[in-house]
Amino acid sequence: RGRITRFGQLEIDEDARIVRVRGEEKPLTSYQFDLLCAFAEHAGRVLSRDQLLDLVRGAELEAFDRSIDVHISRLRSKIEKGFDKPLLHTIRGAGYMMRD
Repeated sequence: RGRITRFGQLEIDEDARIVRVRGEEKPLTSYQFDLLCAFAEHAGRVLSRDQLLDLVRGAELEAFDRSIDVHISRLRSKIEKGFDKPLLHTIRGAGYMMRD
């Protein structure tokens, strides 16, 4: 097994590009996976939209700043179901932060 990062019931296997929640594999797009890895790498730090776009460059990069909000919303819906509290937090006026 490769590099595995855990946040409570969330497990990210970076080498295999697999995400599991409570042992159940969650299918993510490549962009969502890269976004989740960026959050995990910078857990506990607030990341602005611009910082996230810089960290997750790729084919889906859009000039429209708020597109990142849609990606984060879709990521939340896939990984946060059944959790008592969210992993990805919106910090009003600043960006987003991952914390458990």
